[in-house]
Amino acid sequence: MSTSVMPFSALAHGLEITGVVPAIDHHSHAAYVRPGERLETFDALETEVVAGYVESRIPADAYQQFVRSTRAGDRESAARVATQHGIPELREAARDLYRTTAFARALSLGTDVLYGAKPREQQIETARVRLDDYRGLYDEALAVSSTRMVLTDVPELDPRAWPADRYRQIARIDPYLYPFGHDPYVGRGFDAQRFAAILSEKLVVELGQDGRDAPHDTLDDYREFVVRSLRRRVADGVVGFKIVSAYLRTLNFAAVDVADARAAYDALRSAPADSAHPIARKELSDYLVGVIAHLAVTLDLPVQIHSGIGHSEPGLRIANANPLLLEEFLNTPSLNRLRVVLIHGGYPYASQLGALAHSLGNVYLDYSWMPYLHSHLTVRVLQEWLEFLPAHKVAYGTDTAHPEIHVGATLLAREALEVVLQQGLAARIWSAAQASMLAERVLGGNVAELYGIAR
Repeated sequence: MSTSVMPFSALAHGLEITGVVPAIDHHSHAAYVRPGERLETFDALETEVVAGYVESRIPADAYQQFVRSTRAGDRESAARVATQHGIPELREAARDLYRTTAFARALSLGTDVLYGAKPREQQIETARVRLDDYRGLYDEALAVSSTRMVLTDVPELDPRAWPADRYRQIARIDPYLYPFGHDPYVGRGFDAQRFAAILSEKLVVELGQDGRDAPHDTLDDYREFVVRSLRRRVADGVVGFKIVSAYLRTLNFAAVDVADARAAYDALRSAPADSAHPIARKELSDYLVGVIAHLAVTLDLPVQIHSGIGHSEPGLRIANANPLLLEEFLNTPSLNRLRVVLIHGGYPYASQLGALAHSLGNVYLDYSWMPYLHSHLTVRVLQEWLEFLPAHKVAYGTDTAHPEIHVGATLLAREALEVVLQQGLAARIWSAAQASMLAERVLGGNVAELYGIAR
């Protein structure tokens, strides 16, 4: 560990209950680096957060062109659009505005711990050097935040580079849901398209693993491939599945008869690429969600589901991400043993999440993302959940690929939980022993129990 790193015990001073309880990060993106790319320094996080500010101040087609050029590595074209529309100046103005947010506090906490309390540009230079050993830097972030393990949502995780005693993979099932791509996107922003591209790229990889360069001729053959592919990935170390499709469609996953699914598959297979067939795409993805959910029951694996807001850029339709849209799916009798974790606190639907977890014994909640988005709301949500739900229902997480924000988010997650537990003690809601038990369960014990991780 770097000698400049502040001990977490010093940061956690005054956290009498949550202190340095060993944590398991339920939802992370550690080890997420796109093939051929190098992770950018933490200032890329600031750029991501201000995307919506930029998008709302330049013509929509210019924003689309800028993002497409950037993603394609066409620096000349991206720079030309950026200069024409003043994108660097817009980003800098937005950074000043966002420095009042919980995100800015979390990032500052993490960078000060890992790189020392010095000017931001010096921290960026230090981070640029440290990222030559990204795994080493993340190991350090885990050590100084008293995090013993992360469950990371990444397309690939090499266990030789990211050992299983600290890093376990969660696999998105969404790439399998759209074998013939997505309907053309006509809304604002680029977030939905970004997700669509990532999912399509991963499906190409998995088809290649199966010796194919295109989806199968029939739904039955494709379904067998999906099950075979996921079983192989579980054998290689995947410990859970995730559904992120709220960025692309409604969370209303309906039951679909196999005959209707076959008809949808055949129609999409014969249709021109990227043509609009929303009904067929929904029917096919609904059917495949059901297939994979039943596989998760067979394999005894939890499934994480994104609900609530997306990134600070247009794309995800918040109404489509209402967790109450999941009720029909969650009430499927044959899925009564499917362990479902609704992640991110579901803002602005936190109470709806609590209601689902209350009425359905197989539904759990995490508050990843929340600690570095809204500190006081995290306290209010945890007050509601922990007083209302049994002790095994709630878990902490960070939802970040950057070691700096991991440190800051973990500290803020502990702070919020500490406030709630101390208030509960003062109000005689919990005994001291119960408060300590809740701290251990929320920060790691519940995740260990859900995913079969040795405590």
